[in-house]
Amino acid sequence: MSAQWYYAVEGASHGPVSQSEFDNLVATGTIRSDTLVWQEGMEDWLPYGRAGTDAGSPPLTPRAPVSHAQDPASEDANTFVGALKDGFSRYVDFGTRSTRSQYWWWTLWTILISLGTGFLDGMLGMGEFGAINALASLVTFLPSIAVAIRRLHDIGRSGWWLLLMFIPIIGWIVLIVFYCTPTQEEPNQWGMPPRR
Repeated sequence: MSAQWYYAVEGASHGPVSQSEFDNLVATGTIRSDTLVWQEGMEDWLPYGRAGTDAGSPPLTPRAPVSHAQDPASEDANTFVGALKDGFSRYVDFGTRSTRSQYWWWTLWTILISLGTGFLDGMLGMGEFGAINALASLVTFLPSIAVAIRRLHDIGRSGWWLLLMFIPIIGWIVLIVFYCTPTQEEPNQWGMPPRR
């Protein structure tokens, strides 16, 4: 009987799946290099990109090439435009990592979008915070939380640290320090370090 695989996506484990199903999930981009995987014989869950290097685990099948469009951790995500695409492509991804530049480019985008929609609302006579600005805020709300949590994961911290935003001044200062902290270079429970 061939090995059965388990994998974790957005905090939920899936499986068992056969080797051919697993290969298909890799080929379609469902399982990426930072997706946690496990099968019998492995000591613990490991990111897919590292699982084959663990001495106790069976060898992995060769990974199919992944295009930048499929791989949200691609280098493009660390650019001004790439961060916007990455933020929306991983709209509700609360389980992986984002680099410092991805977080800060996304933050700049949300500020620019807010200023632009506020200006439009003012031009249309709806006041500074009218319907267009409210709609833009709703659209960027979830991805902003997701990017913030992934940034915390990138430095080895739980997403629950985001609750510090409810502590005025001190909580905000601590979060800003966290968001300015360099990427944790080694893999952690949220996967491999994103490419920078």
